[in-house]
Amino acid sequence: MRLTTIARLFLIVSLSAVAAAQVTLRRGAKVYHGSAANTTAPATVKETKVRAATPEWQKIEDEGIDPQSARGKQLITRMNSRISKAIEAVADSERCDMVTRKKDMKDNRGRTVVDLTSKVIDKINE
Repeated sequence: MRLTTIARLFLIVSLSAVAAAQVTLRRGAKVYHGSAANTTAPATVKETKVRAATPEWQKIEDEGIDPQSARGKQLITRMNSRISKAIEAVADSERCDMVTRKKDMKDNRGRTVVDLTSKVIDKINE
């Protein structure tokens, strides 16, 4: 009888863990902030729009700098740092506990997932 109770408890805990996985991420997904394992307030950004708003990417485009060159890699490193800081600041102010690229996430709970793209761009442009 005791084993049955333990087995039931284990089943309940296992099912709860599956229910807690509230979003599904595509293989190779880029998570900018938080974790998909325990998110309650997920959000997304459109990576190409956010990247295009950075001065580093604009310099790469305007000057025709090869992103694979040493200079290009330096600019991309700075750009990624700027994007990460902006996303984290906006996610914190909007109370979003996970941010990923729009194409990388599916919400399994049917909630509206917030798109932070315009707010992140505004933060980058401050």
